Amino acid sequence: MARAPQALACAVIAAPEGLDAQLADTMLTLDAEKSKPALDALRTIVERCAADQFLNDKEREAYFGYALGRMARDGLDTRLKAEGIPSALIDKALDIGPGNANNPATQVTQGDLRRVANALAEDGRDPAKVTPVGWGLITAWIAATAQMFDAQRVLD
Repeated sequence: MARAPQALACAVIAAPEGLDAQLADTMLTLDAEKSKPALDALRTIVERCAADQFLNDKEREAYFGYALGRMARDGLDTRLKAEGIPSALIDKALDIGPGNANNPATQVTQGDLRRVANALAEDGRDPAKVTPVGWGLITAWIAATAQMFDAQRVLD
């Protein structure tokens, strides 16, 4: 039986303003030291929520992954919109996101990016005009989505 939506939302609700943007940054950087403060803040919040929900160790780790992916998506969505890239288009192209297949993913592939490029073209957007920043955001969105739904499967 799946967890109630409000239980999954605990960390999102408890997070201080701006943490979603910081977690989006963690999905965009490979700098573990730079990401540490945001991840530590999320860990503290997740531990409180996990204790309230009586999660075991495996569920706590999954919940951390879920909250990281979900909050990073919130932060990335704003940035994607600023680049003129609808996050829903990415979700549809890859069959990810709420209500889709959400096949487990360990990495973003060239095939994934090609499917997004095709979807952009079909939507009347020239994929060649997507900036390197835009492609980085797309890649981070895919990774955050995979993180969120892979972790949610453990919690269901």
